[in-house]
Amino acid sequence: MQTFVELREKLKLASGEKQVKTMKGGKRKNVDIVIAQKGKNYSVYINGDKLDDSFKNAKEAEKSANDFIKLMGEELE
Repeated sequence: MQTFVELREKLKLASGEKQVKTMKGGKRKNVDIVIAQKGKNYSVYINGDKLDDSFKNAKEAEKSANDFIKLMGEELE
């Protein structure tokens, strides 16, 4: 049986979104990145927070997520 904390840590995608890719990012690989697709658009979630949802392909979304993590640096921890 899952604890409350484990249930809370799972990412809840918006209606109609399908998870495409999950990866770790940052220098220490401690930032969770999820790329989801709804229709033709791709969305990026970083640590459970939605970054943007207007990417045309998964590669562009992944690049944007990595750029955001580099820009924010250690503040995401």
